[in-house]
Amino acid sequence: MNLNTNGLYWLSPLALAVTLAACGGNGGSSFVPDNNNGGNQDSPLLVMHNGGGSVGQIDQLDSGLRVQSTFNADANEGIVLDLLGNVHAADDTAVPSSVQTLHKLLDRQDGASPVATLDRSFTATGPSNLKGVAIAHEAGLIMAANINGNSIEIYGTTAGAGATPLASTALAGDAWDLAYDEDADRVFLAMTNGTILVADDYVANGFSVAGARVITPDSAGMTSNMHGIGYDADSDTLVVTDVGDAAIADDGRLYVIENASTANGAVTPARTVNGPDTLLGNPVDLVLDGSTAYIAEKSNDAILVYRSVFSGPSGDVAPDKTVDSVKPESLAVIMDSPVQPDLSDLEDTSVTINGVMVTRNPDPDNADPDVLVYDTDLTAQSRDFSVGQPVESISVNQTGDAYATYDSGIAVLNRVGVGRDGESFNMSRDRLISGANTGLSAPKGFDIADELGWVLVTENSAPGSVRVFGAQADGDVAPIFSIDLTVQPWDLDYDPEGDRLYVALTDGTVAVYDDLSTDRGAGGADRTIVPGEGGNAFAAPTNLHGIVHVADGDKLILSDVGSGANPTDGKLYVLDNASSADGITNVAVRIDDEDNNAVGNTMLGNPVDIAFDGANLYVAEKSQGMVLRFDNILGSAGGDVSPDASIAQAAPESVVLIADYLGRAPE
Repeated sequence: MNLNTNGLYWLSPLALAVTLAACGGNGGSSFVPDNNNGGNQDSPLLVMHNGGGSVGQIDQLDSGLRVQSTFNADANEGIVLDLLGNVHAADDTAVPSSVQTLHKLLDRQDGASPVATLDRSFTATGPSNLKGVAIAHEAGLIMAANINGNSIEIYGTTAGAGATPLASTALAGDAWDLAYDEDADRVFLAMTNGTILVADDYVANGFSVAGARVITPDSAGMTSNMHGIGYDADSDTLVVTDVGDAAIADDGRLYVIENASTANGAVTPARTVNGPDTLLGNPVDLVLDGSTAYIAEKSNDAILVYRSVFSGPSGDVAPDKTVDSVKPESLAVIMDSPVQPDLSDLEDTSVTINGVMVTRNPDPDNADPDVLVYDTDLTAQSRDFSVGQPVESISVNQTGDAYATYDSGIAVLNRVGVGRDGESFNMSRDRLISGANTGLSAPKGFDIADELGWVLVTENSAPGSVRVFGAQADGDVAPIFSIDLTVQPWDLDYDPEGDRLYVALTDGTVAVYDDLSTDRGAGGADRTIVPGEGGNAFAAPTNLHGIVHVADGDKLILSDVGSGANPTDGKLYVLDNASSADGITNVAVRIDDEDNNAVGNTMLGNPVDIAFDGANLYVAEKSQGMVLRFDNILGSAGGDVSPDASIAQAAPESVVLIADYLGRAPE
């Protein structure tokens, strides 16, 4: 129930290894030997079941289409995977329907069910009955076909409980499923009246289908009822399934329609496949991986595979492979591609940085935007966004969603990392993590670990803690786990390569936690780093704020605001051998005018946050009202050096770099 040109999901190498290495499983599918397979491997799949005692069960299948694990979802209809492996699923077991988001489903244990700390959902409005779903990855939108409601409902991919539709597209009939071509901004709707509706510039035109073309396959039977739909942009080919009469188990059809982006009116499909050997009765869903079509055949309890589906004869053509599957409702293809580096781990200088995102706190007049994006030369502003809360720290995940801490929680901001210029917080797209269960009352800095699906937050209220939330958490929800501290923290950085957490503490030290994903901070810090020179710790006041670990070279970059009441005593440090450093550690680089009563050339007074691009360091310098850039920070001679670039910015609070790979659609 989704667009799939070359698959919809980048599976992490670890998750893929687990998928391929797992043996056996349970659930509604079983492998059927395929004598015509010719040794071909298929794409791993997710299968949503809806009937036969398996309502809401999602099977994970390997490349032999054998069940590896199952997950017991609350939803039961269309499924789609986002860029980080979260499943968005429609549910019509109740009226109105709902949309459930399942955190990192491929990494969940076999037989697991949704839990409040990881998963979220929102209820659709009105008498909705949601079926097929698709994602506009770059725009960050879920598009859901509302059967019996004559509409397509649009929500943000990050929406939480209480969300209302961002938009609703009124239709003259019912759509069961849809495919969205992101590059062309074109939507294809599989209509239950036997037609296919094609709307150009769908998002750009405000989700309107005015002037849409109507494709009618002239090889349809007496009763035509389109369901599954997939589009291949490279060949401009549409593949659609037709369940015919839902009460009849042998009248299904498959259509291959060429030149789909311009087709209009009655069209003769390049292929029409139907007949008893096809096993097409109620083919309720279809996904494409290249030229291979995977079909959820519900009435005959099977997954059907047609390879080279764009070519070949019409008529009663048997599938290339048939796999038993109890009442399959929808499918998603799992594709392998590594998760890109988190923005706190940028070290490859070949990565293009598209902007420098800065928050300000407090907003000087409580009216201007509180999130601003500048060019990397710090010469001009390119866009802005208004959170409507006093923002502390901000970062962005690989999908382009921004997470921002504020006075008592976290705002999750749909695609603010890549767009939404001039917009503001909107519950149709955005959500809040806030309430007594979160334990957040003064959150400060944080890091996003996309591979783990974690958001790690420092809680500054005494005595301090680190609180780790699932990236899909919503509302008043407890963290996955927390680490109690004895010193108040300000910021942190998680090193995914070393599975190590570095926490910048306000007493001028750094707490280090090894094996974080397994130990979760049990037993306290493994080491405490105390920056200094000549074997002596720096004299008070020291107050670490910004922190970046550089895995290539194993270095630690720190900002020290000194006394928060002194606007002229800020410093920057670089330490070597960060992963093994313990106790007093001499700094390798110290940028400091060595006069706490004068800001000097460095312009450092209260450097509250830092961001690193692999060579250059960007600094949110709050007391001086500036964003600074120090080039080649790791090779700096230190001392009273001037920043290489700067721009005036009232009350800058945090800074993060926007890499060019954020929010990309599947390729």
